[in-house]
Amino acid sequence: MPFDTRSGRLDPDAVIDRIGPRTRWIAITAASNALGTMPDIATVIAGAHERGVRVFVDGVHLVPHAPVDLATLGCDVFVTSPYKWYGPHAGIMWIAPDLRDSIEPYKVRPASDHAPERWETGTPSFENIAAIDAAADFLLDEGIDRIAAAESASFATLLDGLLADPTVTVLGPHDLVDRTPTVSFNVAGHHPDAVAHHLASQRVAVWSGNYYAVETMAALGLTATGAIRAGLSAYTDADDVSRLLDGLRTLDR
Repeated sequence: MPFDTRSGRLDPDAVIDRIGPRTRWIAITAASNALGTMPDIATVIAGAHERGVRVFVDGVHLVPHAPVDLATLGCDVFVTSPYKWYGPHAGIMWIAPDLRDSIEPYKVRPASDHAPERWETGTPSFENIAAIDAAADFLLDEGIDRIAAAESASFATLLDGLLADPTVTVLGPHDLVDRTPTVSFNVAGHHPDAVAHHLASQRVAVWSGNYYAVETMAALGLTATGAIRAGLSAYTDADDVSRLLDGLRTLDR
């Protein structure tokens, strides 16, 4: 699905309008890891289900920044990665009860034919599962709403600072509505990799390139270079934002 390259937004009604007689599933992100935008997936899910279409939601970039209620959301499959919310590298997939035994997963023949084992890829990584439990407890104890509010406050300063710099081009939305505290941008006259290296010398960690969002970068005309990405989390604060903005000011102009 194309999105509005100026605002970084995806029109949910346009997604629903694309549903045809051969459509069985819609796969949609709950939050862009490149632009930070959060599509209106609830509208997509409702419209898809009215037409007998299932919905697979990629919630990897959403879970660390916003509460998720699967019962209310009503999707058919939801995936998340604990490494995004302070846990180990692993994958978590929630599947609607009526699909857990009816869909045939790719698995080794000796694996169980019954859920949930039929969806697992061998002996569970018990040490990772213990770490995932601890990371989930952290989110619940800290409160995702409190984390999100603190992130948003610091992110507002970052976004305002980037928009105030005439040499910086912010990709996607220029506001705080329906987005995670993630922003991609470029600096005139500087390759994104060079900016990332410069900020690293100032002990500021950002990413440059496409962050696996290859279709997003292609739509923005940035396949060759990508962009710089900065994001906030539960452990970043106003001082970190100041160091990033100060680091950009020390670039050769």
